Amino acid sequence: MKHRDPFQEFAPAILKIYRRDKEAFWAAIMAPFLANNISLLDWWHHLKLDVELLAAFKGLDKEAQRILHEFSAPLGIDVTQWKSNRVQYFKDAYPIFAFLAVWMDEMGLNEFLDRFDEILRSAVFGVAGYGILDENVDGATSSPVEILTSQALICEYESIILNVFGVTPVNLSVLHRMRSIFLMAEIKEKNMRGKASPYRLEAPEDCGAKGAHVVTPFMLSLERLGKAHLIDKYWEVFLSFGAVIQIIDDWTDLEGDLMVGHYSYVTLGLENIRSASPKQMTKTLRSDSVRVRETFNRSKEMIARSRALLAELQDPFLVRLVDVTDLRLDSYFRKELKFIPASS
Repeated sequence: MKHRDPFQEFAPAILKIYRRDKEAFWAAIMAPFLANNISLLDWWHHLKLDVELLAAFKGLDKEAQRILHEFSAPLGIDVTQWKSNRVQYFKDAYPIFAFLAVWMDEMGLNEFLDRFDEILRSAVFGVAGYGILDENVDGATSSPVEILTSQALICEYESIILNVFGVTPVNLSVLHRMRSIFLMAEIKEKNMRGKASPYRLEAPEDCGAKGAHVVTPFMLSLERLGKAHLIDKYWEVFLSFGAVIQIIDDWTDLEGDLMVGHYSYVTLGLENIRSASPKQMTKTLRSDSVRVRETFNRSKEMIARSRALLAELQDPFLVRLVDVTDLRLDSYFRKELKFIPASS
């Protein structure tokens, strides 16, 4: 029986749904973040489309695990069984994959759409490689085998993605910058472990460095679009709204981070951070209304900056990704931190 390849089916399925009713597509994408306000009528209106979107994502996890198993088996290991291989990281990137397909379609990048399965395959290696590396350097103990394997996975990721987008000085520079900002952020973070946060209050965009590999395909498309001269501004966009996602993650992972002495942007300025247990300190920080409000406002500023830059770049389609990030921010702070902005 022929192996069904959900990676090959993904982009055509997403684009079929998108082209049929673009506004319904965006509404369905954003509906989960509006759950507190969405009406029953709206829910019924989007239900069929939601089911179709879910069907497009079906099988991606299983295929990713199959790819990783096949890659690692000759080494006498099984990456899919490692706790450091967090499948959730790949799930979290689903919306990025969907946005990438839509953006490429709107930009007329058909040659890349035809190879979208290879882009997804590269993402499997990139997400796993950087995720396993991050998990090992974050934990109290690390595995030499896992760290070395993460490097092999990252090499595979870079080889596949450059094969799709082309080995050019511009693309090599994009990959080098992506890798560098990740490693520099990790080095600063680990150097300050148990001491203080490596971030600066006035530079929250630095938080966006860790997930840069997920948005790299957007950057690697710019040369083909004749926009290589705009790469720095696109980097600013991605690092800005990527930092918003990282700040949400910092609030989510706060207790676990405190347990290993990792201090993030949300702990800035706290002098007595070791005066209580991680559990109690997490409770104290999450109930600090001033801290919660300030991290929310900083995040909103980065969202606004991203929108302004995209208006300048004349890229109205990528604004949708920023819009979803904005809704995710509002939803998280409202539901998890019980924060209601003054304007709400």
